Amino acid sequence: MKVVDLPDIRAALDLDAAFEAVRQGFIAHFQGRVSLGAVSHLALPAVSGDCHVKTASMHGQDCFVVKVATGFPHNAAQGRPTSNGMMVLLDANTGVPRCLLRDAGWLTDMRTAMAGALAAELLRPTEGDTLGIVGTGVQGALQARLAAHRGGFSTLLIWGRRYPQAQQLAAELCAEGIRARALPSLDDLARASDVLITTTPTSTPLLQAGMFERRVRIVAVGADSPGKQELTTTLTAAMDILIADSIDQCLDHGELASAFALGHIKRSQVTAFGQYLAEATAIPNAQSVLVDLTGLGIQDLQIALTIWNNLPGRDPGDA
Repeated sequence: MKVVDLPDIRAALDLDAAFEAVRQGFIAHFQGRVSLGAVSHLALPAVSGDCHVKTASMHGQDCFVVKVATGFPHNAAQGRPTSNGMMVLLDANTGVPRCLLRDAGWLTDMRTAMAGALAAELLRPTEGDTLGIVGTGVQGALQARLAAHRGGFSTLLIWGRRYPQAQQLAAELCAEGIRARALPSLDDLARASDVLITTTPTSTPLLQAGMFERRVRIVAVGADSPGKQELTTTLTAAMDILIADSIDQCLDHGELASAFALGHIKRSQVTAFGQYLAEATAIPNAQSVLVDLTGLGIQDLQIALTIWNNLPGRDPGDA
């Protein structure tokens, strides 16, 4: 089994190829060409940590993936990474491990941000190009960078619980040539943004219906396990269009879960993200939209294969 460490993984990532692979993965999932194992969640409340295990295969692919991802927000105070993990590619015909990607959670962060950027691109109205980012952690920063790369947004607005961190992130983005500024008020961010991407692990909703003066377009990334919720149930239930990376998963433990459990929304109201990508469905500017992204194993498989296929000196017989 080949073992690949983070520096080589970073060097092997073709960003545009990975975007397309992740996009095709969502489409394949909608079309029924993907098998996903049940997601395993392990909560470690004493340290506010958690661990997710995801698995996936796609019809016609030679490998399947097992991914372990951890999140420990309190690590930041100790100068340690808040996320970590690894991916293993195994032969889909024999079950033999082919490659261990010791990515320290970087590929999970990247594929999550790619999904957010794809969703923000879908939601961007024809007359607006301002993107708001809620959260200043690793995912907030990645969502900002990849959405700027992919989504056609000219201005990024940043909000975080700690305003100095939002200012720092905005300064870093500006130094990279991205037009960005921090806002001290979440209400101001909500009013000024054409599309919002939320990236926090909160269990107490941050966004409320009263914050918005026009149609609302939100990509919700933070609620990826039971108990997390970034939008009030009232705001979720008021949306004209509800989109989910996995309808079952999002109704169980995503941003949609609370509204569904209380009977405020029905399963029939939710459309698969992959369907919108497959059909290139246009969304009318006047409609409010929520895209709920809980993370799918097919994203892990697609980005892992992108790395595997781009590794220098790899023996074709290893595939």
